[in-house]
Amino acid sequence: MDEKLISKKELLELKGISYGTLYRWKRKHLIPDEWFIRRSTYTGQETFFPRDLILERVDSILNSKEESSLDDLARALSGTPLEMNITLEEMKRNGMISEAAMSVAAPFLQGSIDFDGALTAYSVDWPIESGSLSLDDAKTAIVNMLAIEDKEALRRSIVRLYRKQGVVFCAIVRDVSKIHMDTSSKLVFEMNMQQVSAAFKTNMSLKKGEESNERFDY
Repeated sequence: MDEKLISKKELLELKGISYGTLYRWKRKHLIPDEWFIRRSTYTGQETFFPRDLILERVDSILNSKEESSLDDLARALSGTPLEMNITLEEMKRNGMISEAAMSVAAPFLQGSIDFDGALTAYSVDWPIESGSLSLDDAKTAIVNMLAIEDKEALRRSIVRLYRKQGVVFCAIVRDVSKIHMDTSSKLVFEMNMQQVSAAFKTNMSLKKGEESNERFDY
């Protein structure tokens, strides 16, 4: 059996949730249908899940369910972008990004930006503030993310930065198991854009103003 899968039985036991809870989350679209994988085993047909994805998703649900309704969580965890029109200055003023993240993103995201632009700036904020990414490395990530035309695909991707002989380059993929790097390339940083998008939407509350002038606050 693929080591990257986890059985339904193991998942329920590991996370202490019931069969009914799991399928209620499925009905609420908190867990994508395609994550329920049917496989033949010596005991018959069993259900498995992508191990890393389902464990991260269950943790997100359990950590947020006291503060948010299941419907709110479903909207946050979905890949659907929010309707928004905001500037980097407004994001900084509302505590959504730091001064450092704004300075890195500003040359590429000027004026009013949409959800995907805001998400790109937001995605490098914590890595910069935590010291995981230098400003130059964050700039490399931003340039490469903005170059992806299929923003829906980007929101479901893994963004990885590698360093080889002092040069940093970016890989944006859906399945990291299919990346085969030479041994001289060192992984600098990795972020799951599904998780970043969910965190972005979960930690924002929408403050509705005029239809063409929406604002976001934590």
